[in-house]
Amino acid sequence: MASALALFSRNGYEHTTFTDIAARLKMTKGAVYWHFKSKTDLLLALVDEMLAKFKRQTFSLLPDGALSFSGLSFTVVADMMLKNAIKITKDAKGMAFFLLLHEQIRWADATMTEVRADLMRNKRFGPWAAFRTAVENDIKAGRVRKDVDPVKVASVCVAIWDGLVHAHIAKMLQCDLEDTIKKSYDSVWNSISANGGAA
Repeated sequence: MASALALFSRNGYEHTTFTDIAARLKMTKGAVYWHFKSKTDLLLALVDEMLAKFKRQTFSLLPDGALSFSGLSFTVVADMMLKNAIKITKDAKGMAFFLLLHEQIRWADATMTEVRADLMRNKRFGPWAAFRTAVENDIKAGRVRKDVDPVKVASVCVAIWDGLVHAHIAKMLQCDLEDTIKKSYDSVWNSISANGGAA
């Protein structure tokens, strides 16, 4: 899978063949087919591996003793995502996977239907689910206004994170990644907080 990730991220998913992967591994194409019946299956395995890695990283950043998202608050998730962004930008494999998903796959292609569906099924373990659950928890606890839509907040927060991390990895961000994510999440918090932003 590491060889596939390297080739997919460098040459693009569509332009990488099992023959290319086998050649990099100094194996036969049949040996690659032994493990994965198709290139889509290989990509799905990569997605699952990276999502599992994200889940492990995410839970390692949760407050001590937290085994699920049930006790999260917005400020905890925002801090967790900030730390996760820094980790990704210091991890070559994490950056390669990030760039693969953003730049080397044509998501509109019909062959990506199964991969898109898999990513959506795994939302429950990702940052979107963490933010949505945190905002729901904050509404119940009175920290966030009742009229706030957790789905919209989660979508905006993930888009902020995704866009800034992508710009940083692509060396197009003209400001400090950590400071910019922090200030962006502070702005979101100030706009949804029941008491005008006081944490």
